[in-house]
Amino acid sequence: MYSIVQDDWGFVWIGTRDGLYKYNEGRARSFPFLDSTDFRRSNNVQSLLVTQDSVLLIGLQLGGIMGVDLESLRPIPDNKIPQLPREVSIISLHQDSEGTIWAGSSGSGIFQLRLGSEDWERFVSDEYAEDLKFIFDFEDQGDTLWIATSGDHLLYYLKSQSSVYALEANKSVSSFRKSVDVSGGKVIFSVEGTGVFELTGDVFYELAIPTKGTQRDAIFYEGNVWISTDGYGVYQWNGSTAQHFTKQDPTSGIITDQFYGIYEVYDALWLGTYNGGIAQFPVKSSAVSLLPKPKKFVASSIQSAISMVSDNDLWVGFDGDGLVRYRETESIWQPTTFDNPFLPDVVTSLEFYQDELWIGSLGQGLFVMDTSGTIKEHFLAYSQSSRGLENSNIWSLEKTWGDSLWIGTLYGLQFWDGVEITSPFDTPWRVGRNIMDLEFDGDLLWVGTEFQGIYTLSRQGAIQSIPIKNSVLDIETYLNYKLVGTEGSGVLVIDEGRVIDTIIGKESFVNCYSISEKKGRVYAATSVGLLEIKINDQLEWSYEVFKELDELQVGLSNRKALLWNGERLLLGGTQGVVEISTEDSSAAAIPPILITGVFADNLPKAIPIIKDGVSSAQTVVFAAGTKSVRFNFELASNTLRNGISNAYRIKALGDYWVELPYGTRTIDLQELPPGKYLLEVRSLGANAVEKTVLITFRIKSFLIQRSWFRVLIFVVFIFLIGTAVSFYQERKYRSTRLKLVETERELLKAKASELEVKSNQQKTELSFQLLKTSSRLELLHSFKERLESESKQKNRSDEVLIFLKSMTREINRELQSENYWDHFERNYRELHEEFSRRLVKQFPKLTKGEVRLCYLIRQKMSNKEIATVLNVSPAAIEKAKYRLKKKIVLDKEDALDEYIQGL
Repeated sequence: MYSIVQDDWGFVWIGTRDGLYKYNEGRARSFPFLDSTDFRRSNNVQSLLVTQDSVLLIGLQLGGIMGVDLESLRPIPDNKIPQLPREVSIISLHQDSEGTIWAGSSGSGIFQLRLGSEDWERFVSDEYAEDLKFIFDFEDQGDTLWIATSGDHLLYYLKSQSSVYALEANKSVSSFRKSVDVSGGKVIFSVEGTGVFELTGDVFYELAIPTKGTQRDAIFYEGNVWISTDGYGVYQWNGSTAQHFTKQDPTSGIITDQFYGIYEVYDALWLGTYNGGIAQFPVKSSAVSLLPKPKKFVASSIQSAISMVSDNDLWVGFDGDGLVRYRETESIWQPTTFDNPFLPDVVTSLEFYQDELWIGSLGQGLFVMDTSGTIKEHFLAYSQSSRGLENSNIWSLEKTWGDSLWIGTLYGLQFWDGVEITSPFDTPWRVGRNIMDLEFDGDLLWVGTEFQGIYTLSRQGAIQSIPIKNSVLDIETYLNYKLVGTEGSGVLVIDEGRVIDTIIGKESFVNCYSISEKKGRVYAATSVGLLEIKINDQLEWSYEVFKELDELQVGLSNRKALLWNGERLLLGGTQGVVEISTEDSSAAAIPPILITGVFADNLPKAIPIIKDGVSSAQTVVFAAGTKSVRFNFELASNTLRNGISNAYRIKALGDYWVELPYGTRTIDLQELPPGKYLLEVRSLGANAVEKTVLITFRIKSFLIQRSWFRVLIFVVFIFLIGTAVSFYQERKYRSTRLKLVETERELLKAKASELEVKSNQQKTELSFQLLKTSSRLELLHSFKERLESESKQKNRSDEVLIFLKSMTREINRELQSENYWDHFERNYRELHEEFSRRLVKQFPKLTKGEVRLCYLIRQKMSNKEIATVLNVSPAAIEKAKYRLKKKIVLDKEDALDEYIQGL
């Protein structure tokens, strides 16, 4: 263990060669700080520093420097923190009063990071270059920065002069390693292998501390100097005498003598060791003190106190270490053991009877001993010395009516009548087999068993059974009630022969090992801690956690191992016996509550730590579809605070509080619908003291889950239904219309066919008419030519000539007649209505003859055919077309016939 720091939250950070650990509530857990680095680095943490801006700097061996954001407890990426060369080992870190961070390395000198700078600078001193290669410690004192280095000097740096200086010492201070500490105007250097030097004037003088071995670090604390050594434990020097703490002293609780750094954490000194973890020295007065163990006890083993009784002294039976007598002299307990090989190693029960100590054992029977350690009697089942003892496993002893002493064994209940041990029942197990406890209230003998509940036995022999599901560990009389400690069911209350209440253990598994009452004050040693039990005027039972389990410093409590000693309690457990002041109520205080982790479907979310009493405007947002949400919270405390009751509620889900099991620091919420929530986490301690931390969070919704979208979907749905109905009606209407149109189309088709037939007939008739006209005109021309030829013949009579001329005139009149053309044009317009209308509309100045010429051109008739029909020469037709072309304004290159065809 190389470095320890405590941050502003109260968490303790521990640097070891196996990585970084975060300590809280009596537990140290590995912290994965290497997850954020882009490079392969060492896991060996050599130094730690909590900076003024809440960053934990981590100095690594052959790894440079890394950081943890203490606001969110997340590692800082490499590109977010100024980096040192990765091949450098950082063995010390310090931030001075001006905000400059100093990094001491192993062999590479000093680096400094000035406030606001983004790059480290190498610190250089030409005069002391060799000394400044290895830097082990820094300490601020006004304008002076003391520097503990290797080499031959005790160095300091004056910030105002930016220079390094050395002070003299009264003897050589040449050493590979040094440490420095400041208290007010005092300065001490610990020079490894040489001694501790204190500054007096301008010279360091070695303190006359009678230490052995190689000193490591020295610090000022509470007016004393504490010194760690490599192999000889720890020394406390008050200026005149030294107190030595070593594993060689079995009463000290130390398991190693190889110590490193010394750190002030909470109200104790924490010392790092080579191979024994961290040793805590509670230097302030404590409400809980561990009684010293006999010197013959092995320091690193477990000495479990499983039975206790007191007269003027305290007698303690241990599990495997026999019987110990404690005598209190001037508030100091002195242990004494008995060198009697016949005494049992496992002492299960103790009771004074007629000024003698009766000792129950595991498998070795029952012993009677005087206070000097002399064995008077030994009862062993199935032996000549049994005196009626039927089982040698003794679990409980109790004095009752007259001179009787009742004995609870694993084979049932017996009693000593002054002469022999007797079984009062026909059936050995009449009141249970494994008798765990006996309690006499002056009237009845209460018998607690492991499997058969509780029995009561009157002096007349009347027996009553009280069923209890769990094993009975202890029974105590309080007022008119019996308080029963059980294995798993906590503390039960019995009144008038039945269980009327459960003080603790209704909703969770709680062991109650022992209960003790004095002058109306009742305490119970449980798996939660030491409880004070109370009853109010309304006969309502309650309890307060007087001391947490870890605060008791006794490991796990044992059955029937809680006694009063004046106003203090004596409690036996797996780590021995502790004395507890009942006047101290420090457990009533609740440590800060911190929300330290948030998870969405088991994936962490980066959020700042949220503290009780601090208003946070932050809302934690979870993605749509999040199934599970987890909040981790912690109580910033040195010891595990199982006795504090924790609960949570979400008012959006109900106004009730959900109690969490003892020791649980996790809140799991499953299948929450989308929306905004306020989570309240409450810690309730002794005397109804409570703290609450609030955190707002929101679960996003998918589009389909949003109210406005659902309304929109509903409106769209209604619209689609309306549209579908409208479409159906429209389709039905269109179908009807389609049928009507189809019928109309059929009618039109029939009419079109009829019109086509008629049109064809008209075309045929028109063509026939043109052909007929052409033939008729040709015939008339032929007649005319013959008549004119006949008229020119000689020898014609006048009468014949007159006739011929008359016929010629008739033919001319016929050739010039318009009746035919009127009929033709009427038929043509009827057949080609659109063409006739467009022709007249586009060219309103066309003459009747020009319109007629257009009709004939559109009939695709040649000039000769047109000339014949019109009774003119082809040349006249050419001229007529030329005039028509000019009239309709056609270019020379445009063909008149094509234009007329396309019109």
